[in-house]
Amino acid sequence: MSRKLKVKIAVLVLVAAASMAVMGVLLSTMQTELSLDGYASEMRQESDALEGLLASADEGVEQNTVTFDEIYQSKAASVAFMANNDAGFAATDAKMVEYQDLLGVDNVLVVSRDGAIVAKAQDTPADFAYARFNQLRTVFDNGEPSAAVEVELPEQNWLKRYYAARIDDGSMVVVEQDPAELRQLVEDTGSTKSVLKNIAIGQHGFMFAVSAQDYLVEYHPNDLLVGTDAIDGGIDVAGLEDGAYAWMVLAGENLYGHVSKIGDTYYIAAVPESDMAATRNVTVGVILFIFFAVMVVVIMYGIFVMREDEREGRNPEDYRAVGPLRYNKVIGRKAAVLSFVGFLAILGVSFYMQTLFALSSQSVANNERAAEVVETTQRTQARMDELISQYDERYLGKARVAGYILDQNPALENRDDLQKLADVLMIQYVFTYDGNGVMTATNSSYANFTLSEDPEDQSSEFRKLLQGADSVVQEAQPDEISGQLRQYIGVPLHDAAGTVDGAVQIGIRATRLENLLETVTVDSVLGGVKVGSEGFAFAVSKDDHTFAYFPDQRLVGKDALEHGMTEKQLKDGYCDYLTVEGTTYYVSSAEAENYFLYVAGTEGELMAERVPLTVATGGVALVCLVVIFLLLAFEPRGSVTVAKAPVEADARMIDVKMPSGRTAKTESAASRWIARSFKWGEKTAEQKTATVVRWLVGVFVIAVFAAVVFQESIFGQGSIFSYILGGNWERGVNVFALTACIMFVCVALTVVTLVQKLLNLLATVLGARGETVCRLLGSFIKYATIIGMVYYCLMLVGVDTTTLLASAGILSIAISFGAKELVSDILSGLFIIFEGEFRVGDIIKVGDWRGTVVEIGVRTTKVEDGSQNIKVIRNSDISNVVNMTKETSYASCDVGIEYGESLERVENILSKELPNIRKRLPAIIDGPFYKGVVELGDNSVTIRIVVQCAESDRLQLERDLNREMKLIFDKHDISIPFPQVVINQPTVFKKATEYEKRSADQFNKQQKAAARELGNDEDDETR
Repeated sequence: MSRKLKVKIAVLVLVAAASMAVMGVLLSTMQTELSLDGYASEMRQESDALEGLLASADEGVEQNTVTFDEIYQSKAASVAFMANNDAGFAATDAKMVEYQDLLGVDNVLVVSRDGAIVAKAQDTPADFAYARFNQLRTVFDNGEPSAAVEVELPEQNWLKRYYAARIDDGSMVVVEQDPAELRQLVEDTGSTKSVLKNIAIGQHGFMFAVSAQDYLVEYHPNDLLVGTDAIDGGIDVAGLEDGAYAWMVLAGENLYGHVSKIGDTYYIAAVPESDMAATRNVTVGVILFIFFAVMVVVIMYGIFVMREDEREGRNPEDYRAVGPLRYNKVIGRKAAVLSFVGFLAILGVSFYMQTLFALSSQSVANNERAAEVVETTQRTQARMDELISQYDERYLGKARVAGYILDQNPALENRDDLQKLADVLMIQYVFTYDGNGVMTATNSSYANFTLSEDPEDQSSEFRKLLQGADSVVQEAQPDEISGQLRQYIGVPLHDAAGTVDGAVQIGIRATRLENLLETVTVDSVLGGVKVGSEGFAFAVSKDDHTFAYFPDQRLVGKDALEHGMTEKQLKDGYCDYLTVEGTTYYVSSAEAENYFLYVAGTEGELMAERVPLTVATGGVALVCLVVIFLLLAFEPRGSVTVAKAPVEADARMIDVKMPSGRTAKTESAASRWIARSFKWGEKTAEQKTATVVRWLVGVFVIAVFAAVVFQESIFGQGSIFSYILGGNWERGVNVFALTACIMFVCVALTVVTLVQKLLNLLATVLGARGETVCRLLGSFIKYATIIGMVYYCLMLVGVDTTTLLASAGILSIAISFGAKELVSDILSGLFIIFEGEFRVGDIIKVGDWRGTVVEIGVRTTKVEDGSQNIKVIRNSDISNVVNMTKETSYASCDVGIEYGESLERVENILSKELPNIRKRLPAIIDGPFYKGVVELGDNSVTIRIVVQCAESDRLQLERDLNREMKLIFDKHDISIPFPQVVINQPTVFKKATEYEKRSADQFNKQQKAAARELGNDEDDETR
């Protein structure tokens, strides 16, 4: 290798390395920016909604606390009511125990004004004389139940909440209750954790909270970080500015976050860097690999050609002067084609990967958002169910207290006292009924009411109380008159003997429940869902397929199938494009109880993300490839050197003329099936380039195989591979199906290749029978894999393969009615292509037709003979093919001499003349050779002369040999016999001398050895 070529190779390597670095930085930067833009939009949406969520949580905490306190204030007030209304009250410990069970509280006490305990259900650590309980003594001033007093002394294991109600001027009833239920409720529904734990960003993103005062972590999904110092954990205080987007580190994890300051707390929406890297690395890696592969192929081809030129000599006709430079037309033409095709491949792969990246990211985001919507609906429904259960339990307790009081003092069954009782119990209405279900008293405006006996009526259910039922709790439902949500609960009343003689019913206005029901309507839930800048959510009813919610209110209530959607899109887990009113959206669906919920992003948003990066990638690739092309095709002008000695081409490589008219090199037919590969030095530049391409394809296939098999270990759960292999996308012709097909094919090819290599190893140690079996198994595995890949890939693109198999019977009938030959031709064509029996440019013989293959079609093959006639042969008719694309062919000439002619003399003449024939006929590759006597005919002795030549020159060379032999025989008076009647004296033939005889024997021996491999197969079995 010359110094000049080494320098050029070094420059090319540097250019390629620089191009890879530039492309890598560009792709990583732009891909990261695209990811950050998407995450920033999601973070902004979550942060914008956070303040409302926190306010709602605070409101919930306040409301839950008020509700909790009201319940126990009511319990205390009910005991005071009993004491003031002759309802069996007694300031004794036993009575307090009875009230404890009735009210369902931890302790009930009667306490004097100075703090002395008069009666109690159980012991208490409280000393009510202390000032901390002064709040309880406010009941003596205003007559209202006191506010709650909470005492928490962990060292004394004391955590209680106290409520008081006035009995008289000197005593009060106190209810002691553990607030654990309240604290758990606050923790579950109103704490920072309860709000932030339900916020998800991307695959593994989250939101955490840091105190703006002491920078302690107030909430983090990792409980071990809660309470730690954020600054010690790596957070830079300078980045904690309201509205800022910044990279930050916490506990060794790189995060990209958005900061929102609300009150004295920083709320940070964060996404781990590993989340972005998982998908970004795959996208960038694939594009970089294709870019690298294109550069390697173009550069290596140029180097191979230049190396051949150095060894074999440069042809001045291959160069053209361009100013101070000269242009290598051979390298330039092919390098330009390779560069152009490679450029298109880079553009295509870049756009494909960007589409895959955008759609997979959008799919993951949509799926998460849809799951969040369903989870929000379910969570709200659970809260509603929990609230209903709490309403039922707590108000049933109030009903039991009302029943207990009225059992103790039936005289209270009047409007005024029932109103007082309702006020004490904090309910709206109290109704009492006699044993016949006739209303006896109420504080409501209703009068003359009787419990219905019609099962369809709302009140009929309460007749069960008159028959001994312990209680009846009706679900909250709209009032028939006002339409307001009300709930009715009842318990039986008893006489002095304990016999049921009536019922008491309470009516409550479920305001909080009504408000909660409004938040779980589909409009309320979906109206606040945002996806990107233009995305949204909508719902379709499962019952009638109408739009239950859509941002365009004109579509609400309309049939979705009449406005662009299809039946197959109305299902859970749909993830693909759909069209509504002419606009295409990319959506993910989830199934709720009554609806199919869809989270949609516009197609324009996706295109906006992938086009800029594709254009930028194409621009960089174009510049790099142009630079490489110029370095390869141009060089400084100078003398064109010629190689000192030509290097012989490998005999297995031959030139064939293609249908386009150009000459190309191909491997001989026999060489294609022998188990011997070319040495690197024997290969042409094209073959070496093809080998490099095979290596690159092999690396790609193995890399995909490893990525598929070990995808969780290499990429984690947030990668493109995870999403595609998860199968959570719609079957059909789309980018996910295509990618899944590529992955499956790569895995299948890797496995099959390994199996075939194993079989080849086995074949080397087994006998002939074992090798035959191994080769048969290898062939079977190859075709079985092809069929399996086709079948599986059809399934991935949405073809119903079960139906396809079932339709095979119908196909057989169709074949029998006329399509048999067509299918047979197609199958035969596929096998010809797969098996590689012959190629375009090969010389073949089918029957008695010999010619050059100009086209191999799926149905027919076209063969051109020497007269430029084209024969079109159906593929199913091609059998017993003789592929004559040999390493070298041979032409032969059989010529007869008379019996009287001296054979030794003729052989001596041939030994002198045959070398001259080669000089006159340049088409001869080797020879001519004398093969000896091939026939003793009736009137002649036939000898054979053969030469080695290209198959394409054979026919003409046979004609040239016949001419040369006739000229030689005429020159030396050697007679060629012909049919005749001899009527004169026989010719006197010259006799060979002893020297000529010895020379003839020597010549004959040499020619036999030299021409051992040449001859006509049908006549010469020694070939």
